[in-house]
Amino acid sequence: SGFGSGPSGAGAPAPDRPRRLRRHGRTDLVAGVPGVAEVAPAARSEVSLSGDRTATVLALDTSRAAGLLLMRPDLADESPRGLLSGMAPKQPTKGATIPAGTARLTLAATLAVAGTGPDAGPDADPAHVGSRSADVTVTVEDRWGSPYRLAAGSLPADGREHTLGMDVSAGPLTLTGVEFTVAQPGGESEEHRLTVRRVTATSADGTARPVPLPDAWTAGSELSPPSSAPDAPGAPSTPRLLKSGPLAVEYSTGRSETGSWKITTLTVRLRVAQPKPAEVTAVATDRFLDSSGASTGQRVTVLIGGHDVPVRIVRSVRELPGTGPETPSAQFGGALLVDLPAVNRHLQGKYGAAVAPTEWWLRTGPGRTDEAAAGLRAFPDTAPAQVLVRDEVAERLRDDPFGAGPGAAFAAATLVAAALAAVGFAVSAAGSLRERGTEFSVLRALGASRRRLARTVAAEQGVLTGLALLTGAALGAVLTRAVIPLTVLTPQATRPVPDVYVALPGDRVALLLAGMAVVPLLVTAALALRRTDTTVTLKDHGGTGR
Repeated sequence: SGFGSGPSGAGAPAPDRPRRLRRHGRTDLVAGVPGVAEVAPAARSEVSLSGDRTATVLALDTSRAAGLLLMRPDLADESPRGLLSGMAPKQPTKGATIPAGTARLTLAATLAVAGTGPDAGPDADPAHVGSRSADVTVTVEDRWGSPYRLAAGSLPADGREHTLGMDVSAGPLTLTGVEFTVAQPGGESEEHRLTVRRVTATSADGTARPVPLPDAWTAGSELSPPSSAPDAPGAPSTPRLLKSGPLAVEYSTGRSETGSWKITTLTVRLRVAQPKPAEVTAVATDRFLDSSGASTGQRVTVLIGGHDVPVRIVRSVRELPGTGPETPSAQFGGALLVDLPAVNRHLQGKYGAAVAPTEWWLRTGPGRTDEAAAGLRAFPDTAPAQVLVRDEVAERLRDDPFGAGPGAAFAAATLVAAALAAVGFAVSAAGSLRERGTEFSVLRALGASRRRLARTVAAEQGVLTGLALLTGAALGAVLTRAVIPLTVLTPQATRPVPDVYVALPGDRVALLLAGMAVVPLLVTAALALRRTDTTVTLKDHGGTGR
């Protein structure tokens, strides 16, 4: 069965876990619920299109969703596995490996300002010593490929070594970057040196293990808000990585604009060197293509996580499961499916940002749907309605009068029509045999056997019945496909999205037609094999008896 766990659909029903669940550990906690066999993290957002229309962007872990995405055969020209192939990154993210079982991650670092610190001379300005600090943020990636930014605390700019710590999930995790944010001085520019001396992973039992850092790093900086003239005097310098010793970077902070009341911050971003991210590809619905004016193979720019992401549309489908609006609207501009890890790699490489999962698509083990649903609904920060079980949704739809009523009525009408048709065929066959009684009597008098006459009559009636059944089946199929989509409604009395899919199982249709044909054929065979007196039949139809 398929699950959809809502924005707060993660946590753990265990007493040894804190009541406030860590955001970066949610996917691991969801995957650990008894009964859950497979998890695909996802994030959903809305983008504006022309004509005041809005489209849905679904970022899904496509490498794990091939067995979770259920699509009707009329919505796509290929299977879900073929539809999602090639969208996920082919190589894992590079970084420092944080071992499984880690409960706390510590970072030993120093921030030194030129002319201050423990080695500063007697002429150093005491107002600067310890007056500045940097907010430190560590980026880690879980085993599902989702990056998270963890606040490590404040690092004083006094040139001394300080240890900053943060609680993490049990892992395993990959450390991919460290950010330092300082307020840009309003007077003179300052020369800073940031040094990350060591990273330590501590387990729940207190065991501390060093985390080796990779050798290849990149450094960049960003002003917030951005400067109106990036090359103007007083702009910060490009961070420069030091080649020897521990991980360290030097940079000039620049100075904020004179007379400005805004507080400008400078973020220095250290990131493990990564290969160039592959192009983000997407699957679009036909409605999205119509609303955006795009076509398959074209590149479009989509706002995801507050940043522009260039996306190339590689495939199209009629509809995407789980992306339609609750109420059909002319302002709905379709949907776009992208790979969540691929989007995050682009955001990390260009903006240092990430999109965290807000929902989880799940598959349960055989017969363990109820167990998994109960475990997910027991999470302390999850409302039961946020856990969507496909079987429960299907049951509610079957019981809903707007949807079940027309379907039941149409099925009953079909059975009644089949019964009436069978009776009509039988009556017609009986009347035909009575009218041809004289003809059969003559043939019997000429020596024709009853079996031969029965086979002849059966063949004649079989041809007529078969033609009638084929014609009726064709007209019934056309009528069913035309009427059913117009009569089935959602619980909100609206048309469902996607439209109703009318499936006519060949085995059931054949069984129904066979049942309708059996009755007239049996009546025909019984009447044809009935023993009658030929002389009486001929006399009753005008014979003299002599």
